[in-house]
Amino acid sequence: MSPEVFIYSTAVLYGISTLHYLLYLIFRKEKLATVGLYSARFGFLTNLAALILLVLRNGSESLFTPRGAFLLFALSIVTIYLYFSTKHRLSLSGAFLMPWATLFSFVASLVSGAPKTAFPVGIVGMVHIVSAFLGYSAFIFGALLSILYLIFENHLKKKKFSVFFQKLPSLSLIESVIYHAVAVGFFFITVSMFAGAVWSEKLFGTYWSWHPKQVATLISWFVYAGIIHLYLYGEWKGKRFCYLNLLGLFIIVLNFLGVNLLSSKDVHSFKG
Repeated sequence: MSPEVFIYSTAVLYGISTLHYLLYLIFRKEKLATVGLYSARFGFLTNLAALILLVLRNGSESLFTPRGAFLLFALSIVTIYLYFSTKHRLSLSGAFLMPWATLFSFVASLVSGAPKTAFPVGIVGMVHIVSAFLGYSAFIFGALLSILYLIFENHLKKKKFSVFFQKLPSLSLIESVIYHAVAVGFFFITVSMFAGAVWSEKLFGTYWSWHPKQVATLISWFVYAGIIHLYLYGEWKGKRFCYLNLLGLFIIVLNFLGVNLLSSKDVHSFKG
């Protein structure tokens, strides 16, 4: 079966999920959030099927094409969302995460998925790629919650009790979820770094080659290691912790855009 059918289905399902979560923000009806959640779950399945069929048709190298990259990014974001929404019941976060999944799946339906340059990916390469995207997605989730925390904290400080925040848990719980998201992201980016080093040795005969992607990822790793250290031992809680997460996301975005999407075609480029 063609992966295109599942790609289009994914974009539609994620779009339905986004619409219902946005309506949930306006009308605060739990049934709207329920539809959004189940649409996201079904979209996750079609997203996964599309990615598997794309790999079966074009090989694992298709993950380094725009279509493969955006499909994997959409899948990773929804995976992180479903995990945290199930664990912490943060329905409101769907209104902030699902639009990104919708955008990425829609872009995937428009761009190429046929690799122009073939190189061996293998199991280690797959672990490297998938864990990197899961790490990025967890950091995005943490940063979006950080923005929500800052807005919520500012409203409480000014004693503005907007109905928008009636569905939110306490600030302390939001902060705990943010830290959980950062810890999950840090775990996956660590796995990605080690798997990437092994993969690099298989491809080029060296674990480290000072490639811009390697350097950028190492910088990102140190930044988030510092964020976690400051939170746990430096008492950088609340607003300062949220600002640090926004800084971390900025570095991740520079890493992804500068190396994976805008750089000249090499082993880390998703230009196809």
